[in-house]
Amino acid sequence: MTLAAAGGRARPKSVWLAAGLILLAYAALGNWLVLPGYHRFLAHGHSSADRAGLDLALIWGASKTIVWMLSFHLGAFCVTWAALHAIGERSRTFRRWFALGALVWIGLWTIPTLPGPYTAMFAGVGVLILLLIAIAFGRAALTGEAFAHAGGAHWRIASAFFFALATWDMCGLGSVGEILHPDAAARVANQALVVAQTTKLIVELAIAWGLLAISAFPARTRSAA
Repeated sequence: MTLAAAGGRARPKSVWLAAGLILLAYAALGNWLVLPGYHRFLAHGHSSADRAGLDLALIWGASKTIVWMLSFHLGAFCVTWAALHAIGERSRTFRRWFALGALVWIGLWTIPTLPGPYTAMFAGVGVLILLLIAIAFGRAALTGEAFAHAGGAHWRIASAFFFALATWDMCGLGSVGEILHPDAAARVANQALVVAQTTKLIVELAIAWGLLAISAFPARTRSAA
């Protein structure tokens, strides 16, 4: 392979990585640039909605909030995509399916409220996660070969993506969701959002552990990705 060809293949990976890091940086900075205004909006009971006419301040604040809330997910997707690119051509088909699944999930994640909470659903998913943990680490204990095969690399990267989303959502429950301050006005005004985000969090953990469990098995026991 020529140096020009190698550089051409490396360029998309670098672009995705740079874009992801920029989005992740904005996700962190939003805690100071966006979150205080969002808390004030919730604490005042959405009073801006009662104003007549076009409220440019509200539109600008809402736009910043939406971009900030999606910045981590899109940033994590970009850096994950760059990591999958780094694996090489053997992950091409997997990358396509991962992109479809990740973007569908991010779309579902934007839904602000969900019916619930469903105690049985949380209990059931919790049991499923325990089973997946046992599969992921049980094989390592029995064979000493967990994650040894190269074919599992893309599954582990995809698993890390969903672990990252779950980590961010957990932080969001403490900041935007105000679960650390249950008597706060924002907590009361945002109860439906807290329920929805908690539901999404446990689903993300189940998906992440599921992908990690799949990566524990040799490629010959799975369909090629």
